Amino acid sequence: MVAKQKFAYIVATIMAAVLGVVGAWLPWVRKQPAGITDEYMVGLDAGFSDIDLLVTILVVAVVVAVVLGHYRNWRPDGILIGAGGLILIVFGSVFQSYSAVERYVVEPGLYLLIVSGFLFILIGVVAVLSRRMTFPPQYRDEAV
Repeated sequence: MVAKQKFAYIVATIMAAVLGVVGAWLPWVRKQPAGITDEYMVGLDAGFSDIDLLVTILVVAVVVAVVLGHYRNWRPDGILIGAGGLILIVFGSVFQSYSAVERYVVEPGLYLLIVSGFLFILIGVVAVLSRRMTFPPQYRDEAV
């Protein structure tokens, strides 16, 4: 049962990381009306730019830490929660700044980054709680 939980932990982390990388690659914002491109904005175009590469490096480092934690028997839950919190704070503020102005429309990339941050936090918190709420062997139902 423990091997299945570790596998699910790693798969969920990889899925959250994939959402983060895809969110960093997709555009974050679109100007209203379409076609006005007199100023440069971070996240206006699809593809990787400066901050996108930092996000990609961060989520890949989290996945590497989780996989190494599986093989080295240490818990990277704090890394997940910290990285998710950082992603959520940074891109939550970007979301607020873009959604506060009527001439900008938030695009799917920014939503995916916010979801990725939430998932990292959720995975880390669930892992901590599941470790804290384990029952002694005499109370476990081994038949399930």
